[in-house]
Amino acid sequence: MRQITITRRNFVSGVLATGFAAASGQYAQAANVTSVMRGDALKWNGTVVDLDPLKKYYRGRLGKGIWTGSKGLNKRGAELVKVLGAAGADGLDPRKYLSALPKNIQSLSGKDLAAAELYLSQSFWKYGRDISAGRTTPSVTEPDIIISRKKADVSGWLKAASRSGANKVIGQLRPSHPQYLALRKALTRAKGAKARQIIVNMERWRWLPRDLGKRHVLVNQAAFEMMIYDKGKAQDRRRVVVGKPYHKTPMFSHTLQYAEFNPTWTVPRSIAGNEILPKLRKDPSYLERNNYKVYTSWKADAPAMNPHSVDWHAVNSKKFPFRIVQQPGKGNALGQVKFMLPNRLNIYLHDTPSKQLFNERSRAFSHGCIRVHKPLEFAEKLFGGSLNQSKISKILASPETQRVNLKNHLPIHLAYFTAWVEGGKVTYHKDVYGRDKLVGNILFGRA
Repeated sequence: MRQITITRRNFVSGVLATGFAAASGQYAQAANVTSVMRGDALKWNGTVVDLDPLKKYYRGRLGKGIWTGSKGLNKRGAELVKVLGAAGADGLDPRKYLSALPKNIQSLSGKDLAAAELYLSQSFWKYGRDISAGRTTPSVTEPDIIISRKKADVSGWLKAASRSGANKVIGQLRPSHPQYLALRKALTRAKGAKARQIIVNMERWRWLPRDLGKRHVLVNQAAFEMMIYDKGKAQDRRRVVVGKPYHKTPMFSHTLQYAEFNPTWTVPRSIAGNEILPKLRKDPSYLERNNYKVYTSWKADAPAMNPHSVDWHAVNSKKFPFRIVQQPGKGNALGQVKFMLPNRLNIYLHDTPSKQLFNERSRAFSHGCIRVHKPLEFAEKLFGGSLNQSKISKILASPETQRVNLKNHLPIHLAYFTAWVEGGKVTYHKDVYGRDKLVGNILFGRA
């Protein structure tokens, strides 16, 4: 990486949002930054400014700045420093964005002033990225968090800030989800571990799409709950069972696309090898008694076979070669209905014959899929007027599997929030998957 280094004595780091008077003239420009934008990076006042994200914007302005004028900070710059200094209100550290800014910025000139301009632009886009997309990349914390980090539009944000100011742009980038804003408010009253827990959960809201959908489903794994929201209000709320701590339900957003009544259950290879195979070694009739069929391979057209014809003791549990499918009916592991959001992880929502588990306070019992309390009631809510209980009863009366498509695919978000605000009161849920600790280690460092 090519770096340009600028050194200057008497710089004081740790400057926050106070002590600056804006230079006269809102649009007074800094020294032209072109002379210090050669190379890939600029080393200045103990920090490094990454020039690549900034070049497109400044070249389009022929090197003219936004934040600085002939006497240091202009009005736009003073506003930016104030915005960055208030980052703590969103659970972010102002020092991350202002630590290299010198107290004597009003006396800078030439290349030092140009470097300060670029440093402020870097701080602005980093803060915009952090507040809109999160300080952490979701997938860094766990492999089963399948969320892509939002991209930063550095040039677009700088252009908007030059017209409207940093405060307005950051306000537009800040998540507008009601829960995020409620947690932000709650943070002003929280201290210690509770404050850190709120900050971790605010971070997770930044990972989610800015628009969850006018009507959408949200699964809060940490609370073992699922809600249908319409225009910001919860239409339906019910208990769910999620994955065991060693079979964690993933975090991702998708769309619910159809329901399947009287479903079959194709046993995942891992479950077949680890859980069903030991039973077959003791009793090959286990499959017949529990309404399973076994096929010669995992190919779709593989023929059925007699389970008594197999020496199950010779079967490799890690490379289980046969496809096992439980047929519709009483005792089916998926119950009477499953709700599909087709994804590569094969995660979906479904009924269960183990109704008693919904009475448990902590409901982490599945292999990763989400079991729904009173799923036929949920189906009616999900489909609205197009599928009532009478129609559902007629469908279930048939022994055949039947698919019913949602006319409009519904966004669904499999999320994980251990801090939730209702009526101004924060409920703190147990971190059943240990995900708070993972995110906290990144945000606050290891204790």
